[in-house]
Parts: sequence; C-alpha cells; structure tokens
Amino acid sequence: MGPVLFVENHDSFSWNVVDALPVPREAVRVVVGAAAAAPFLEEAAMVVVGPGPTDPVRAGLVALMSELARLKKPTLGICLGHQALGLAFGATLVRARPTHGEVDAVCFEEGRFFKRFVGVQTVMRYHSLALTDVVTPLRVIARSSDGLIQAIEHEALPMAGLQFHPDSYGTVDGPAYFDAFFRAVL
Repeated sequence: MGPVLFVENHDSFSWNVVDALPVPREAVRVVVGAAAAAPFLEEAAMVVVGPGPTDPVRAGLVALMSELARLKKPTLGICLGHQALGLAFGATLVRARPTHGEVDAVCFEEGRFFKRFVGVQTVMRYHSLALTDVVTPLRVIARSSDGLIQAIEHEALPMAGLQFHPDSYGTVDGPAYFDAFFRAVL
C-alpha cells in the first residue's frame, strides 16, 4: 500500500489532522498545496485534502478534486477540501455566518462511509463558507443545527467531505471519523 497523501493548505489545524489519521505519521506524505500533490497522486493509497484559510478555487483544489475523481482515488476532504469536492461536482459555495470554534449538533443520515454516526453528533465548526445546491453524483449526509451542509459523499466513487473539523477537541470521538472512512475505502 502506498502512502496517505495529505494536502496541506496553510492552515493551523493541518498537523492536528495528520495526527488524527489512523496510520503512523511516517505513512503520511505531506505536501503543501494542490500543485505539489500532482507528482504523488498515482502512488498514494488515498488522499486527505486539509483545511485552509482561502477558498478552494484560489487554492487550486477544484482541479485537484477533479483529477482525484478521474483516478478514482479514495479522497477525504476536510473543511476547505470538503468545499473543493462539492465545487468539483457542481455544488455552489456561498458566504455563511462565520463559525470559528463553535460546538454544534450535526445530524447524520446513513451514508456509505460514516454509518456509525447516524443521528445527532457533537462537532466543532470552523468556517465562513458553505456548500449549497449539492447535486448528483454527490449527496448530502449531514447538516448542522442551522441547516448548513456539514458532510457529503460521492454516490459511487470513494470520496467524501466533512465541513466540520473531526480533528478538533470539540468534536466528540473525532478521530473515529477518519477511522471510519479509512476502513471503508482501504
């Protein structure tokens, strides 16, 4: 099995995400930005696209997500990565009320990757952008108490996104979200 490729997007939470992944740190190759990821896509066992302070278009992540879909590469997007996944498949990205460091209740429907989380979960949100108008082949599997999309998954490809931060201390059982995705796709 190849390494897990982590695409770091200049975010202070990046190493929290890397440390929460259910693989040894030496099994994770960290690259900074979408362009740096390109040479390692083929050999990666899976890709985690991390959070960041910009938007997915300016970060070049929408094109990266399209390439990952073409390769059918198992991919998990966190925050900015979640937004990039949505945009790559036709969703809209809008400004939302900034929720930085806010604990919230998120309601999960049954999906392909996060089955053990069906129902209401406590998570920590850090975002000021949100997806709307999610269309097939993506489907919404979780929303926050204010109705914003907090998780999506592809109907056929091994790809999902989480808007909230499973790596945050405020997300109950946060590392289990990574574990569930990894177990489902690897």
